[in-house]
Amino acid sequence: MDVCLVEHKGLGTRRILKRIRKHRSEGSLDAQFQLRTEREILSRLKHPGIPVIYDYWEDEERICLIEEYIEGLSLQEYLLRYRHPDPVFTARFLIQVLEILDYLHSLNVKHNDLKAEHILIRGDRVVLIDYGISELSARDENDDIASLGRIADQMLSLADGYVSFGLRRMVSRAKAPDQSARYQSAAEWSADLSRWLAGRDDKEGLLIRRIAVAGNQRGIGTTHTAVSITSYLRQRGMNAFYINLSGRPGFLSLDRNLNTDFREKDGIIYHRWFRGLVDYGPAIEPQHKQTTKGIYVSDCGTDFSRAADSDALIYVVGSRPWQNRCLIEEFATEDSCVLAMTPGNPGMAIGLARLAGKCVFCIPYDADPMHPDRKVRRAYDQIFERLSGKEKRR
Repeated sequence: MDVCLVEHKGLGTRRILKRIRKHRSEGSLDAQFQLRTEREILSRLKHPGIPVIYDYWEDEERICLIEEYIEGLSLQEYLLRYRHPDPVFTARFLIQVLEILDYLHSLNVKHNDLKAEHILIRGDRVVLIDYGISELSARDENDDIASLGRIADQMLSLADGYVSFGLRRMVSRAKAPDQSARYQSAAEWSADLSRWLAGRDDKEGLLIRRIAVAGNQRGIGTTHTAVSITSYLRQRGMNAFYINLSGRPGFLSLDRNLNTDFREKDGIIYHRWFRGLVDYGPAIEPQHKQTTKGIYVSDCGTDFSRAADSDALIYVVGSRPWQNRCLIEEFATEDSCVLAMTPGNPGMAIGLARLAGKCVFCIPYDADPMHPDRKVRRAYDQIFERLSGKEKRR
């Protein structure tokens, strides 16, 4: 197949000419089929992210197709030129591609050949090209989603600095080998990405605003750690709040814990450095909803599904001989997940680090999680240096 850039003499505008000479070789027959398919598919479509068909003709000697010329960089060229795409740029880019896929899938069209060289970046818009092996099918549309998931994974692997746990989890879900575990529609993934972007301020850059704390088993110290991290962040001058998402009654029980050391106002528990949000249940709208912008530290207990939308995961592992240290690989291997052993045991931490293939942070015994001491604060300093990417740049 010949692909040429041509100019319309009357309009002075450029077009793409795709041309095939007919003969009976296997390669030519495949190319003829692909060009006819592209013409059939594109003639059905009308979307700003899809090229327009201007003309098509076929005679005994050749097939010719003229379509819109898209001036811009392919994603492949973009990554070679700029090398380190920002995670916010990646999320916005994915939303645009997913908008195109949602349109295609609504018409039962599968692209079938989604890769970096077939996605063009034209200014602030994205265009999806090359429909030669597309097909009209209502089945397995999430194959396109898996292909986009692999592209997104490549983009995140090139990102310079911190990439949130929530964003990585979305990409992992999109490219999951098991189709039932993937996003079932482009719109579903796009909605998750939009929610992820909604809380971010471009002027401030990408911040860690939602921290999840979860562990392998009950009694392993997730609540203790979540409270301690909240107090640590507030001591560092950050507006942090503890939230109980474990599904169990938390230690912030109004009838038992509001004594002379604790006070409650407008749904917020106050205790020196510490701040916690009271959950009154689904029947009562929280009074603190508009006044508690900052960093949320979620105590997820053993429910890792609660951590899916978080920017970072503190994976708590116990150091007692009887405690379970079998890691859930899909969470433990994420770059935005850190393994924390409580209380710290260097010998066991080294063994777990070898097993996990990543650093394990030892958190010293913390007698009062609302007032973490100097050793505990130092451990948290190291954890947040790792999460922010500062450790890598030293």
